[in-house]
Amino acid sequence: MPTREIQGRIFDARPDRVDYRDRRYDPPLVSLPPQYPDPSFITTFLADYTKVHKLVLDQGAEGACTGFGLAAVINYLNWRKHLEEVKQRGRKGGKVPRVSPRMLYHMARIYDEWPGEDYEGSSCRGAMKGWHRHGICTDLLWPYKQKFVPPKEGWQQDAAQRPLGAYYRIDKDSVSDLQAAINEVGAVYVSAAVHRGWFLDASATLPVIRTQPGETGGHAFALVGYTPEGFIVQNSWGDDWGYLGFAIMTYEDWIQHGSDAWVAVLGAPMLVSGEGRTKSSMTLQEVANGKAAWYWSSGSTSKPFTYANPAVEPLSESRAYEHTVVLGNDGCPINRFLDVADAAGAVKEAAYRLPLAWLSGRSAPKLAIYAHGGLNDEDASIKRIRVMAPYFLANDIYPLFVTWKTGFGESIAGMLEDAVGKFFKPSAQDPSRGWWDDIKNRLEEARDRSVEVASENLLVKPVWMQMKQNAAAAADREAGLTLLAGYLAELRKQIPSLEIHLVGHSAGSILHGHLLDRLGQRKIPAASISLYAPACTVGFALAHYVPAVNRGLVERNRLFFDILSDERERADTVGPYGKSLLYLVSRALEDYHKMPILGMEGAWRPISGQADLWNQRAAGEVDVWRNFVGGMGPVRVHGKEREKVSDGQGLIPLAHGSFDNDVAVVTATLERIRGATLITRVESLRGF
Repeated sequence: MPTREIQGRIFDARPDRVDYRDRRYDPPLVSLPPQYPDPSFITTFLADYTKVHKLVLDQGAEGACTGFGLAAVINYLNWRKHLEEVKQRGRKGGKVPRVSPRMLYHMARIYDEWPGEDYEGSSCRGAMKGWHRHGICTDLLWPYKQKFVPPKEGWQQDAAQRPLGAYYRIDKDSVSDLQAAINEVGAVYVSAAVHRGWFLDASATLPVIRTQPGETGGHAFALVGYTPEGFIVQNSWGDDWGYLGFAIMTYEDWIQHGSDAWVAVLGAPMLVSGEGRTKSSMTLQEVANGKAAWYWSSGSTSKPFTYANPAVEPLSESRAYEHTVVLGNDGCPINRFLDVADAAGAVKEAAYRLPLAWLSGRSAPKLAIYAHGGLNDEDASIKRIRVMAPYFLANDIYPLFVTWKTGFGESIAGMLEDAVGKFFKPSAQDPSRGWWDDIKNRLEEARDRSVEVASENLLVKPVWMQMKQNAAAAADREAGLTLLAGYLAELRKQIPSLEIHLVGHSAGSILHGHLLDRLGQRKIPAASISLYAPACTVGFALAHYVPAVNRGLVERNRLFFDILSDERERADTVGPYGKSLLYLVSRALEDYHKMPILGMEGAWRPISGQADLWNQRAAGEVDVWRNFVGGMGPVRVHGKEREKVSDGQGLIPLAHGSFDNDVAVVTATLERIRGATLITRVESLRGF
């Protein structure tokens, strides 16, 4: 539903997407009263609600109704609870504190279901998710101003005093279910398409919203009662709308225009630390119960690893988000900070304000920017940061990770499994039989060629090309890498001696190539570049990394590469594909077949028995690269001598994805950045 402006008000509530994980409300088998609440309650207490406690809000011309609508529900439930407590005590209490619609609306935007930030509006589900994960603070700590104002100190702990309790999604087409929920709890949170009939003047009694034809816009609000004619609406347009901010929406109007409905109860207060300032994958109850600890949140079922040095234990999820710039599929930044206004502000927070505070006053300030490969989604990146970042910090290096949401690994594996299923039917024979072993190798080669063809003709190649385009788009004007480079320039102005080091894994080499261009425009040098199994083409390296060396942005002897031997590339797999990701990229996913890939050994030296490894159209690029680096140059080839590598807790297979889990590789990288042995050793890189 597009954002609409009607008579000076913005309507931008978006319908929830279907999610079959929603718990459905199951009404109790209780006969309902003909009207709820009783008419005497309306005439007696709504004036107290509005005039004394001032709990009818006014969002003005702002399109923040998802926050104001849910705030209305929470305020109403708190007020009803207050009335019960006053009745039990037999004396009046103080005013009911209003909750923050700003916090609820901001969380709705962060937890919404649509990619990126280039959209208008928010949904009820996004607001409910935010409440579920963080609770809600008072508007004294986080007031709603037309221009975003960050919350005051202590807002996280205050929000934990008002957590979400049990909650359910209501069948919006069932009037009786909605009535039962209102009768059981007192208020429900809903959204609907509204029309010009909603524009009411002040009234001495509850007016009825008369349906009018014409344009509509999405609006979120509270239902706090029902009558024979319809639902009682509490709106957020001030107390001069309808009867003290209330009106009746007819059942016919609701059935025609209703979008979503949620019922919830208030939870019991929780005690939490002050770290929860970012998006969270855990509920507030899970955080309070200790499930934010790495052992629980990593999903491990084995005995927890005991760190010799507590300083290198994994970061909390919230602290991990403080060390990353998150980019969407369009290359634009995404805000994961609850207390920061927007995406540009999030980049400033992660790339300038927080590093400046940590690096200021250090004798040898160093910042490392890590770009993960294209096989990860955001959750996997955050797990990596939680584990890796402490080793940088403990060795006097400030880590900043670039989280770019590709999810390519999950996509490609599924697509290849489907493709193989079409070409190769499972054998009914026992695969341990000798005849199977005899023909297995020939079948594998035929299978791999078929997978390569399928990858080109199905969706795998477009997914890879889209990922590359996303990396390039991140360097566009106002996009993520451009903003990042700008704030790094500001950081160097404040700390002129700052060294900036780039570390990239797999497709992270593509992201760093574009970042180098933006750093070059600002004459910001890179003190070193370390690439693990770079998945960029040799042509890309010639277009981005070589010019950086020629322009003096990075010294030639400060380029470092860790790659697999060709033998190990052929022993690696991607789903059903019997070779490594880089082989698949080279043979099926790039512009033409057998494109030279920088992370393959053949880009650095001839491989025996593989004269046709590269397409002849690109042979010249390989020669230029080899001449540039001077033969094998600054590359370490990982092969036979270490088919297994240590992640600190045990041995894992040497593979394309193992480099950032390899204690030896990461230790060497940190030592290069430090220019000295480590202060604190790398203990474990397991868990991502």
